[in-house]
Amino acid sequence: MELSNRPRKACDLCYTRRIKCDGQKPRCSNCINYATDCTHTALSRKSKPRAQRRSELKKADEVQSLQAEIQRLETQLLQAQNRDHDQASHATQEPVRTTIAAHVADQHIDEDGDHTISSMKLPPLHQAMAMVGIYLNTYNSVLPLFHADTLLRLVGECYARQPRQRDPVVWAAINVVFALACQQVPENPRNGRSQHQTDQTTEYLNKVQSIISTVMLGETHLLNIQVLVGMVMLLQTAHDLTPSLLLISATMRLAHKLGLHSHAASTHLDPVERRQRARVIWIAYILDKDLSLRTQQPSVQLDDDMDVELPSSLPTTNDDNDNTAGIVVTADGNARMNYFLARVKLAKIEGRVYDSLYSTRAVNRSFEERRNARESVVSALDEWRASIPLEFSASIVTSSTSNKPANGGFFCVLHATSLQCMALVSRAHAWDRQWVSGLRNHSRGIQMLQLPPAWDTIVHQARNYMLLFREVWSRDAWFRWMTSCPYTTALVLLTANTLGNPSHNNTQLDVELIDSALLWLNEAMRESQSDEARALRETCVEAVRTVKQKLAGDFTTPFGNYWLLNHPDSLEPF
Repeated sequence: MELSNRPRKACDLCYTRRIKCDGQKPRCSNCINYATDCTHTALSRKSKPRAQRRSELKKADEVQSLQAEIQRLETQLLQAQNRDHDQASHATQEPVRTTIAAHVADQHIDEDGDHTISSMKLPPLHQAMAMVGIYLNTYNSVLPLFHADTLLRLVGECYARQPRQRDPVVWAAINVVFALACQQVPENPRNGRSQHQTDQTTEYLNKVQSIISTVMLGETHLLNIQVLVGMVMLLQTAHDLTPSLLLISATMRLAHKLGLHSHAASTHLDPVERRQRARVIWIAYILDKDLSLRTQQPSVQLDDDMDVELPSSLPTTNDDNDNTAGIVVTADGNARMNYFLARVKLAKIEGRVYDSLYSTRAVNRSFEERRNARESVVSALDEWRASIPLEFSASIVTSSTSNKPANGGFFCVLHATSLQCMALVSRAHAWDRQWVSGLRNHSRGIQMLQLPPAWDTIVHQARNYMLLFREVWSRDAWFRWMTSCPYTTALVLLTANTLGNPSHNNTQLDVELIDSALLWLNEAMRESQSDEARALRETCVEAVRTVKQKLAGDFTTPFGNYWLLNHPDSLEPF
């Protein structure tokens, strides 16, 4: 900068901060307040144009006004601290803040006039890094929403700033990571997942939701989409899917705005960024198709409007440690599978299931067209199951991946989705009225049960899924609502198979699984009092009675260990 020959009266601190210096010696008042040396070594700048000086004077006035406001708030805070602390804590349910910076930050209003989160605070860094580590080793290892190195850099940069100076979108992304990590915290062997962990997940999600308008309506970058996708990943685990449905629609639209669905929009980017963009849109695609099938509502993303490479085809680099994201390896290291790719391919099949059953086009199809569509979907499901290595099948995956217990939940969701697709296209799921009515009439001896094609395959899949569900399920599991309906469907399938053929080779195993499932259903129905759920439960009760009678008449093997089969009356309606 050009220098001015005019002497400067203001000290370095007052000069650089553009505040009035009273010139007191040996230190001015501002240097005393900021606990710094009062020096005069900085060089003066060239005199600025009049318009610029006026602008800076205006800013100086704003700074002085803010300082006056801070002094006023400081006085109020000191007065509040002198009041009865018990009354204050009862009214606010939190400690009185002791620093004026925190108080001012809590009252901060952004340029758009919206209140921001209390000061974009974060937990201590050591706690944050522990949660980030849990997230990267669990959720992100199978569904890589974030590039690991990029996420760690964002965390470091965010913690290097004061709360009020943090980027709200980065802050939201970190809170999404924390919320997802809380879902994956290992359970206490005695007490399961604590209420504190559940509350923490909700707390972090609420923080992100409080600035959702900033994330959605501000300038759109990939990180904005990652935040929204992470929120949908959290919301999809709830019983009420309405919030996740609304959010996935907005998320997909913003993803389209960035061109994430288009290969051409990413060709100029480096391999790491291009790969991450593709991963984000594929995770959003999985969520979109999954929610569509679960709610029987149309998805947002059309397959014909998407030409991004599949996860297995994405570019890799030798110096990038993120190349194995999405891949699961057995404990002995002898087998591996691309879980992420399997979810993407299954999501494509989910879209076909919806199209063949619930779309407007499906209603207008002829019987032959519907049958051909069903056979095509069943063939795709058979091909998909054949692509899953034996070590990751539902019946043994918990033992083959015992080195990472968290994988059990992800594979439970995977196999639950596969079973639900098969049951839906076969019209043999727990919520199909005609199927359940046929089972009820069959248990009463009124009519023969019409079994769908590929019945043995469906029953085998249901049996293996029930084995997996029994291993990994708990009342507080994050995947609880995502896997319960397929489990109920599996219960009905095994019950129907045992009713129709009580002498099959897996009778004792199936009776044990039915017994466990009915105990679970008896407890679950206490939380769900819908008429449809109650009717299904009563049908299962009748079927249990018939199974007991057939087993008692056809076998000499005692079934004394199966409590519900010997006490079916305990399942009478509440």
